[in-house]
Amino acid sequence: MTISTDRPPAGTAERVPVVTVARSARRFRAHREGVVLLLSLTAVLYLWNLDVSGWANSYYSAAAQAGAQSWKAFFFGSLDSSNAITVDKPPLSLWPMALSVRVFGMSSWSVLVPQALTGVGTVWLLYAAVRHTTRSAGAGLLAGALFAITPVAVLMFRYNNPDAMLTLLVVGAGYATLRSLDSPRALRWLVLAGSLSGLGFLTKMLEAFLVLPALALTYAVFAAVSFRRRLVHLAAALGAVLVSGGWWVAVVDLWPASSRPYIGGSTDNSVLQLALGYNGLGRLIGSGTSVSPSAAFGATNIARISRTDIGGEITWFVPAALVLGLAGWLVVRARHDSRPRQAALMMWLGWLSVSTLTFAVMAGIFHSYYTITLAPALAALIAIGGWILWQDRVEHPTRTRRLIVAASVTTTLLSLGLLVTVGFSLAWVAIPVAAFGTLPVILLIRPHLTRHTTTAMAVWALVAGTLGSVAFSLSTVSLPHTGSGPMAGPDHGASTSSLVVSTNTWGGWIDAASTPAPDLVRLLNRDSGSYAWVAAALGARSASTYELATGSPVLAIGGYTGADPSPTLSQFQQWVHEGRIHYFLPGGTSGTAGGLISTWVANTFTPQTTAGFSYYDLSGPLR
Repeated sequence: MTISTDRPPAGTAERVPVVTVARSARRFRAHREGVVLLLSLTAVLYLWNLDVSGWANSYYSAAAQAGAQSWKAFFFGSLDSSNAITVDKPPLSLWPMALSVRVFGMSSWSVLVPQALTGVGTVWLLYAAVRHTTRSAGAGLLAGALFAITPVAVLMFRYNNPDAMLTLLVVGAGYATLRSLDSPRALRWLVLAGSLSGLGFLTKMLEAFLVLPALALTYAVFAAVSFRRRLVHLAAALGAVLVSGGWWVAVVDLWPASSRPYIGGSTDNSVLQLALGYNGLGRLIGSGTSVSPSAAFGATNIARISRTDIGGEITWFVPAALVLGLAGWLVVRARHDSRPRQAALMMWLGWLSVSTLTFAVMAGIFHSYYTITLAPALAALIAIGGWILWQDRVEHPTRTRRLIVAASVTTTLLSLGLLVTVGFSLAWVAIPVAAFGTLPVILLIRPHLTRHTTTAMAVWALVAGTLGSVAFSLSTVSLPHTGSGPMAGPDHGASTSSLVVSTNTWGGWIDAASTPAPDLVRLLNRDSGSYAWVAAALGARSASTYELATGSPVLAIGGYTGADPSPTLSQFQQWVHEGRIHYFLPGGTSGTAGGLISTWVANTFTPQTTAGFSYYDLSGPLR
C-alpha cells in the first residue's frame, strides 16, 4: 500500500488550510477595498466641479447634440442634425456623449460625465494590467493613482475631446496583450487587443496605432507559444484591427455621397483621405490644413520638448519612470522566472519611446494634450520598476537605496523647475516639494537603515514626487477650459485657441466660449421647424456656438477650419432656392468656398441688424 506524499501530516490538515484561507480572504478584502477607494477618489477628482467648463470644446458638444437629435448624425458624427458635414474625426468618441444627451437632455454634465467615467475605467484597466504583471495589488494601485493624478489626464477626462476615449482603448489593448502572453486563450486576448486598437482608429485615426509596434514586438518576443503560432496570432490580430477599424470606413465610403454628410477635414469627401491626410501624414510632415497655425502653440520637431505647457502636463514622472523602469529591466533581465516582468517593461518602454519620438518630430498641428497617451506608460514603468527593486532590496539593499535616491532627486529637481517656471501662482508649492524631497535623500544615503525606516523614506519620497503633479491637477479642476487647445495647470484655464474665432464685420462677435445675445437666439429660432438649417455660418467653431445656443442645426460652411470645399457655391445656392437655410451669419473662418458664398450672399441679399449683430435673411427679398 502506497501512501501519498501530497497529503499534509496528520493533525495539520485542518489548521493549515483554514489559516491560509483566512489570510487570503483578508488580503482579498484589503485589495478590493483599495481598488474601490482608488476608483472612488478618481471619480471624485474627475467629476468635481465638472460643469465649470460649460460646453468645453463646443465643436464636439454640438456634434453630441446633433447625434442625440438624429440617428443618422449619430452614425456619421455630423456636426448638425441635418447632416451637412461631419466633424474632422471618426464618431466613436461622440457616441457615449450623444447617448447621454439623448437620455438626460443637453447639458454640460450630460456631455462631460461620460468622459469622466471613461477616465475611471482607464485607471481600472491600468491597475489590472500592472497587477497582472507583478501579482501585486499594491503595484497596480500605485500605477492607477499616478496615472489618475497626472495633470493632462485630469484635463482630458474632464473634457470632451476624443483623447479620453482613445486612452481607454489603447490601455485596454495593452492589458489584453499582456494577458495573451501566458494565457491558454492567447489568440482570443490578442484579437481583443487588435479589436480595441481598431476602435481606437475610429476614435482618433492613426494616433491609435502609435502603440501597435510595442504591442506586436512584445507578443512576438515573449508569447508562450511557438514562433509559427505567434506569427499566425499576430496576423489574426492585424485582421481584427482592420475589421474593427475598417467597417465604419467601408460603410461611409460605400454610402452614396449625395445622401450622407460631407466628411469634414477631407479634401475629397473620403474617410481614407482624412485618415492619411489631415489626420495622418499632414500632422507628421505639416502639409495642407494640418500645418501648425503659430509658433507659440505649434513648435515643430524636437524643439517642442522644451515647451512649458508639455512640462506642466506630463513630464512630472518622467525621471522616476526612466530610472525605475530601466533599472527594473536590468534587474529582471538575468532572472529565469521574470518573463512577465520583462515583457511588460518592454511593452511600456516601447510604448513610451515610439509615441514620444512621433510627437517630437511632428511638423503639423500638435496640442500638448496629445501626451495623455504617454501617461499610462510612465505610471506603469514607475510601479513595475519600483516593485521589482523593492523585491530586490533584501539581496541588494545598497543598490535599491541608491536607485530610490536617484529617482527622488531627479523628480524633485524637475518638480521644482516646473513649479518655478510654469506654475506661476503655484510657485509656493516648491517649498514643501524641496522639504519633502530632501529628507529621503539625507536618510537613504546612510549606510545602515532599519527595514521600517527604509520603507518610510520610500513612501516619503513618493509623496514628495507627487506634490507638484497633485497641485497642478487640483488647479486644473478649479479652472474652466474651453476651445480646441486646453492646457492643464494654473493660469491655463482659458485656452488661447478659444479666443475670438468669429468676428462679425458689421458689428458684434461670437467666440467658442460665449453665448449669442438672447435677441439673436430668438431671431434664429423663428420658424426653425420650417428649415433644415436655421442659419449658415463660416467655419464649424462659429456654427457650433450658434447651434448650442439655439438647439437647432446650423450649417458650418467649410467645416472646422473653414477650408473644406463644402458646400460649394452652387450647392449652397440650390439649398437657398429650396428654402432650406433661413439666415446667413457673416464673419468667422472661411476658405475658398466660404469666400465665394459670402460674396454671393452680400451681392444678393440686404444686410440686417439685431442686438448689434449683422445677418442676412435668405428667405427675404433680394437686393
